[in-house]
Amino acid sequence: MNVNYLSLVILLLVFSSIQAQETGELVDSRDGKTYKILTIKHELEGGVFVTRTWMTQNLSYQVEGSFCYKKQRAYCEAYGRLYTFRGAIEACPEGWHVPTIGEWNLLIQNFGGKNEAGLALQRGGQSGINLDLGGFGDPGSVFKNIGISGNYWDSEKKSQNTAGLISVQKDSKEVHHSLIGNWHRNSCRCIQDYEY
Repeated sequence: MNVNYLSLVILLLVFSSIQAQETGELVDSRDGKTYKILTIKHELEGGVFVTRTWMTQNLSYQVEGSFCYKKQRAYCEAYGRLYTFRGAIEACPEGWHVPTIGEWNLLIQNFGGKNEAGLALQRGGQSGINLDLGGFGDPGSVFKNIGISGNYWDSEKKSQNTAGLISVQKDSKEVHHSLIGNWHRNSCRCIQDYEY
């Protein structure tokens, strides 16, 4: 099987699993900030459909445990705030939450899986999710990798001191999931609550 044929098959599978997208806005009543949102209707096995609504901008609500990259306000305006795990969990507006690894995986799978979805999920990519490469901060207030990597919490604490992280890299198709100390500072996206 040649590479072009395989790529075409993968693209057809990706596009057939994403049924519809709707855009809108969310105004955070706590501080008046407006966030763009995207609702995606996904087709699961057996012809079952689910919809998920994501923020398409990094959260920028100030809570304890949140910081601007290099402590400069201009970075917060461009890339949102960086949060400790606890800060991220507390920061999403009412009716929204930090995505679970399952919610991240549904999104990643719909855009080709962990080896293909990285560029589609980044700003300007076909997904419309627009993950920013906002870098990260370590506990010693050292900030790194702005414009190089985007690092996003998932909501599942793995141990007392670690939590899950989704990462994308500039010019890379790969999406990585790893565990990291929950005191690191990373970007936060929120997904709307829904009933099971």
